[in-house]
Amino acid sequence: MARKELKLTDGTVALRNFRRTDKYRMAELANNEKVAINLRDAFPHPYALADAQLFINTFIGQNPVQVFAIEYQGKYVGNIGLHKQDDVYSKSAELGYFIGEPYWNKGITTRAVNLICDYGFRELDVVRIYSGIFEFNQASQRVLEKCGFEREAVLKSAVCKKDRIFDEIRYAKVIRPSDEIMAPGAKDNKIQGPGSEPDKKQWYEALFENYGKKYDSETFTSGTMGECDFIEKELDGNRSLKILDIGCGTGRHSIELTKRGYNVTGIDLSESQLQTAREKAAAEGLKINFTRHDARYLPFNREFDLAIMLCEGGFPLMETDEMNFEILRSAAKSLKKSGKFIFTTLNGLFPLYHSVQQFCEGTSVEGNATYHSNTFDLMTFRDYNITEFEDDNGKKKTLNCNERYYVPSEISWLLKSLGFNMIDILGAKLGAYSRNDRLTTEDFEMLVIASDKV
Repeated sequence: MARKELKLTDGTVALRNFRRTDKYRMAELANNEKVAINLRDAFPHPYALADAQLFINTFIGQNPVQVFAIEYQGKYVGNIGLHKQDDVYSKSAELGYFIGEPYWNKGITTRAVNLICDYGFRELDVVRIYSGIFEFNQASQRVLEKCGFEREAVLKSAVCKKDRIFDEIRYAKVIRPSDEIMAPGAKDNKIQGPGSEPDKKQWYEALFENYGKKYDSETFTSGTMGECDFIEKELDGNRSLKILDIGCGTGRHSIELTKRGYNVTGIDLSESQLQTAREKAAAEGLKINFTRHDARYLPFNREFDLAIMLCEGGFPLMETDEMNFEILRSAAKSLKKSGKFIFTTLNGLFPLYHSVQQFCEGTSVEGNATYHSNTFDLMTFRDYNITEFEDDNGKKKTLNCNERYYVPSEISWLLKSLGFNMIDILGAKLGAYSRNDRLTTEDFEMLVIASDKV
């Protein structure tokens, strides 16, 4: 029986299981003094084909996978691994990696480190990932700092390399108890994901922190009934199926689907939105599990038959493409093998033909949030704007916001990399989703339906 390959990707860089054929390129890239000088002496130099073969034989059958091949543009470019410690250090893992010189200064290492740290915290039951960097290796120090590692200590004269003595700089990335994802029922824990900055609010956090009641009066929330009709049709009315509502906001879809007899769990990052959702559900006499979670780090594992993420419920609001991808990956992980994923996102074809600012002005009504000074960046497909609104206490707020627009081919590729085989991308009409609506440049949003996940 063929061994199933484990692959982690952010859309640009991938981490995967080793293949026996990697030995040729590994030996070629590793046989470089510029690589060996930054690594421990256990890394051979010169580096022969037999060394590569031995390394691959050691890690090709590992379970769980802790050491990966790094792939860029479909080619093997290096190795990266986490080595779990033992005894009282069993919740720690040491990070090690190397990238072939032809692939330096392309951002590959940073992406690979982010991928393996997310994987390690999620799958390897560790709370601390650390690495010791030789004092002269400033490139690796910059990589770890960009990935959210903190400089913990300088180990004086700890390294002897080429008969010379050097300091070792110790870096670590830690999930503290207060950073861990909140368990259902917890109320006061602060949500943090790996690498987040606890004291710095992003615009989408500031927007929704006291905006639960006025949110439901926004124009884009008026299509709930028709959208739930579409969801029911996609489920063939099977009320035994479990639904996960990601970025549930004030619970409008969760509440309506629960009233129709479905079992729904709603998650959101905003406690203000969730509190409104709970109050609305209680007023209807409904018991719904509304829980605070970061959509990138959901604790569910193949528990749901359907995940919905409507009206930009998290994706694509994140600061980077990698963070947006984490939301898709976390949603995929939450689904059963036969599960279906339905979400809406901003259509990257629309700004190529239309003004986003004019569209927002044309759909806004008095009392709603307003959006102006829009600038669409063709290099990143992000729209930057100034959002002004009045919160639930009547306080006027102004935020600098930006959102990522995606073209259909990007969405298809991202979902296929997560194992979805059937992907339909349609136009998203407010309150009137339909499989008959072909996506065009006139659609501000696209409706995505993904299923048949391996």
